[in-house]
Amino acid sequence: MYVLTAAVVLVAVLCLLDLLLTVGVIRRLREHTEIIAPIRQQSGIRTGDDVGEFSVLSVDGEPLGRESLTDDSVVAFFAPDCQPCKAVIPDFIRWAEADENGRERRIAVVIGDASLSRELVTMLRPVAQVVVEEPLGTVSTAFRTSATPTVLRVGTIRGRTVVTSDRVLAMPTAAAV
Repeated sequence: MYVLTAAVVLVAVLCLLDLLLTVGVIRRLREHTEIIAPIRQQSGIRTGDDVGEFSVLSVDGEPLGRESLTDDSVVAFFAPDCQPCKAVIPDFIRWAEADENGRERRIAVVIGDASLSRELVTMLRPVAQVVVEEPLGTVSTAFRTSATPTVLRVGTIRGRTVVTSDRVLAMPTAAAV
């Protein structure tokens, strides 16, 4: 009988300790949420946000700016030293090859040192107009993004150039439908 009583007391103590730890974790998560919320709101462009002005030359010497973005244009941001980018780029290339909108409706922005970006530029050049820029460059600033990989669809709504989707690679292309 003593053994059973001791086991029940031990289980009760363990449950109470687990409850206290869980309450502590929840409290800590709430603190982190309050800290992170303003940062998340300040960084990045969201669906419906206006695209800022920019004027750059692609690696092929083509002038690009906000006015060159038409409905269903796609702008993608990658970095040569970004591990998630290495996983997303093959998907982006497959998606772009199947997309019927054409290369002129896709801009791939490679963020980082030009010498490190050569391989990435070579991969992206057949499917998109490629721009290489330093962090917080002209295009990144226009799209208020510093995170890579980021793939955005742009369109015109009531005369404004806005982001219409941030889930481009998740959407089927016309060829896949």
